[in-house]
This record gives sequence, structure tokens and C-alpha cells, in this order.
Amino acid sequence: MSDVVADDELLYRCIFCGLDKYYRIGEFGLELSSQAFTDRNQAPSVDIAKLRGYDPQCTRKNPDDGVVSLIAGEVRMINVSQNDPKGKPVFDYKIDVCPRPTDDNPSHAQIEPSPNYTNKGTFRKVAEKLARLATERIKKEDWEIKPQDLPP
Repeated sequence: MSDVVADDELLYRCIFCGLDKYYRIGEFGLELSSQAFTDRNQAPSVDIAKLRGYDPQCTRKNPDDGVVSLIAGEVRMINVSQNDPKGKPVFDYKIDVCPRPTDDNPSHAQIEPSPNYTNKGTFRKVAEKLARLATERIKKEDWEIKPQDLPP
């Protein structure tokens, strides 16, 4: 396995069923919430689709869960800055998709910043941007797998 996830790599993210805070139907249609990308370690997990045989079923944790996809290069284009107390940008975070295989899941990767986030607000901005990217992809390409509780 490579130490690098290519920019054109397709990534899968599990969206848990029954947690309506992960998505809602707004006036412009379905929108994913930043909660869909929340992570206590501030490094959301994704699966590298190629290493899952392009089978999103493998990414689901439960049979009713949904799966969305992202493109690694689009994730890396997320721009977020750390500002000083006066709101002036001090530095930009570099967002990357890093392979983090486990014994149970060799396709596991994480969306990680460099340097590490200095506060939860910055991570929340990244999670919001990830949700926006996934929502745009759903609107263009549809879900990889729709959650069972999503209305038709």
C-alpha cells in the first residue's frame, strides 16, 4: 500500500442512519451537516474506495447506514486559516488525506491537518467544508448508498 493517497482517489464516508443531525432536507434540498464529519480526534475517517474494491457496502457500519463519497484532491483544496485574536490570519492549515490502515480495515484513511488544530472552532470549519463537498457530490452523483431513513 502506498504512503500517499492520490488526488483523484475516491473516498467513502459512512453516514449513520437514525441520526437526523447528520443531514436534513432544507429549502435547497438535502444538506449534510458538519456533524457527519465530526470526530473526537479531529481527524475524520474515510475509506479509500479502490482498496474496498469500489464497494461502498464495506464502509457501512450497520445495514441501514448510508455512504457518501469525496475526492481526495478536493479535500486537500479546503482552505482554512488560524487567525490571531484580532482576526488577522496567522497561518493556513494544510488538509491532507493520510492512509491509516488497521488490521480490520486496510483501506482506512484520515482527513488530517498540518499543523494540528489549535481549537475546536477551526476543526468545525473544516467539517462544514467537508459536509458541503459531500452535499455537492450527492447532488451531482447521488449517494453511494442512501441511509434507510432518508425519505425518497
